[in-house]
Amino acid sequence: MKDDQFATAFNDAAQEYERGRPGYPLEAIHMLIRELHLERRSVVVDLAAGTGKLTRDLTGCFDEVIAIEPLAAMKQQLAREAPAARPLQGSAERMPLADGSADAIFVAQAFHWFDGRRALDEMARVLRPGGGLALLWNTTPWESREGAWFGLLDDLLEHSRADLSVMRRTGSGLWREAFDGERRFGRLGSATFDNTQRASPEEFLANLASRSYVARLSPADRRNLLDEVSHLLQRPGAPIEAGRVVVPMRTDVYWTRLE
Repeated sequence: MKDDQFATAFNDAAQEYERGRPGYPLEAIHMLIRELHLERRSVVVDLAAGTGKLTRDLTGCFDEVIAIEPLAAMKQQLAREAPAARPLQGSAERMPLADGSADAIFVAQAFHWFDGRRALDEMARVLRPGGGLALLWNTTPWESREGAWFGLLDDLLEHSRADLSVMRRTGSGLWREAFDGERRFGRLGSATFDNTQRASPEEFLANLASRSYVARLSPADRRNLLDEVSHLLQRPGAPIEAGRVVVPMRTDVYWTRLE
């Protein structure tokens, strides 16, 4: 499937993902903990954990964190970055966990990749009665064309060989269709947090290189695109302060519980 090809592109970009992708605001994580009525002793799952961007913060809040990741290269990086978590190989549609074994499942930057309805079936199986589900996404300002320079970056991506067919899926809200008619989980709550990043140019390029639509390019096309972005960073109006690229990100979070 095409989505599988995009998702597995992350396997070849694990180092760029770890270097360039931002984490999530602690205030967002703490709010989700309160909304889902979780305690230090709660058993939580970080599903599609990637390199552990969220996992490492969860291990500071809970005694038992299970990090599930389907891709081998990402899972290896995860084990190094979040050694306090228990890493397992698995997917949203097939978690290697017993029925009713988790108090909450966190999904960061990934639910839009899942077969939503199958994933909710599996989550309902793994969660205990009243268990919680938290979804988090960091936005990218080029997708929303926030400001002139990020509009130019979006234009550059549109005219590159990158296939952007899934790029805007999160913002489209299509992932919500999995919840249509869903009776096991309650209504989704939502909140937004500022997550502005100040990255070095190299970190910014690594962030971009870790995006599935860039990671999936041929080596030559990927190098050409990143070279063009590097030149764009040198143009007047680039969002650079004191040698850092200012990236006005936000974190959108959603939560619900089993009824």
